[in-house]
Amino acid sequence: MKSDYSSKEEVHNRALKIKDIRQSDLIKQLGLNIRGNKNAMGDVFEAWFGKTKDNSSEPDLGVSELKATPFKILKNKKNGKSQYSAKERLVLSIINYMDLVNENFESSHFLKKNRNLEIAFYEYNPDIPKDDWTFKYIILYQMMKSPTDFAIIKNDWLLIQKYVLEGRADQISESLTNYLAACTKGKNNKSVREQPFSDIPAKQRAFSFKSSFMTTMLRDNIIGNIRSDAIIKDSVELLDNSLTDIIIKRFRPFIGVSQAQLLKKFNINSTAKSKNNMITRAILGLTPNHTLDNISEFNKASIIPKTIQFSQSGNNRESMSLPPFKFKELVTQSWCDSYGLPEADLNIYLHESKFLFVVFQKNKHGINILKGIKFYTMPLKEIDEQIKYAWEDTKNKLLDGVTLSFNGKRVTNNLIGVKNNMIVHIRPHSAKASYINSPFSNKLPTKAHWSNKPSEFSSYYMTTQSFWLNNDYIKNVVSDLLD
Repeated sequence: MKSDYSSKEEVHNRALKIKDIRQSDLIKQLGLNIRGNKNAMGDVFEAWFGKTKDNSSEPDLGVSELKATPFKILKNKKNGKSQYSAKERLVLSIINYMDLVNENFESSHFLKKNRNLEIAFYEYNPDIPKDDWTFKYIILYQMMKSPTDFAIIKNDWLLIQKYVLEGRADQISESLTNYLAACTKGKNNKSVREQPFSDIPAKQRAFSFKSSFMTTMLRDNIIGNIRSDAIIKDSVELLDNSLTDIIIKRFRPFIGVSQAQLLKKFNINSTAKSKNNMITRAILGLTPNHTLDNISEFNKASIIPKTIQFSQSGNNRESMSLPPFKFKELVTQSWCDSYGLPEADLNIYLHESKFLFVVFQKNKHGINILKGIKFYTMPLKEIDEQIKYAWEDTKNKLLDGVTLSFNGKRVTNNLIGVKNNMIVHIRPHSAKASYINSPFSNKLPTKAHWSNKPSEFSSYYMTTQSFWLNNDYIKNVVSDLLD
């Protein structure tokens, strides 16, 4: 089989021919013996090009690096539409801390190997046999084609290098950077390697594109998603500033300014329901008439923006919802995989994400003031202890059968609540309570244990739920910004 390719376009044309062929047929056609292998689709994609596995720092085919990666389709029960999302990060290449400190980005091993990526997306569908899985979408990703994305990726690479140069490779985390992350990589979570300027062993890591970046790539380039608003209009801004620096600079002139003055400056209706969100978008240079969910750089970097309103006495009433989950999907996941890497959706989300809290507070005269902003990454200790405990407790209760009780007015359950005094709790993520098959409910993996069940309710459906960060936890995070 041909294994030498003279151009990335030739590679791409070959890749397109693999679409819609069943995995089992590909394995048979290529004479492979990888049945049951977790990385079967990746092995098949490489074999399609006559490529054998190696650890070379060169691109797989000289002109392009080959990557196979899963996506999943989420059905929106309310409107019937399908939402496409990357299932996981895209691991690129192992980081050698000893070599990294002597490199410059333009001639780095990372850029040389990953400049042109031939990416094959296959649908992860646990409801059909893996033998029937197929590659659905093929993309030739050229890293330098988007000047803004490329500049952010470069700044991410430089930040990772900076940590190693400062003897802090052991302090690197996935949420440290924006698009290009340094994910843990090894046989297990105890896999470590030496770093040049510290005696502290650092976890073995690999450069990777965050799952949020891969989701945006899939939607924008394959599915034809409507493009999001962009904060950065000219990549020149990124020559001397990181994305984080630019956001901080946008907000700086408005810290201490009243909400009323900001509404007037940005011509926002004072009766608008989401005034603080609209002010935030306007400060970032975006149209102020949308939610905070449709911002290009935030979507790619897994930056989660949230406006927090505090009273004169320093109280915030609202907890913060994390993405909703499907009961039957959660119980099939493990918190970490066999290599010690995050596997559960919630674990991946918190490892990759950083929060951007935009804080407003009323002063002693009742005037609402923009107090400041804060980027926040949840400490790994909290993720691996309290969050993990809450997630595993939820999984176990769903598998055993959640306990539901009706008191004549409302239904309660035995999932962790606010009164459990943790940093997170579980509660509905839906406009309506529902215990039948409806747009507001989710199917349970095990029959529920009911007390006083109304006859019209089902034992197999429950209102859609999500994990929520407690309001007092959020207050503690931003307390230095408050009066």
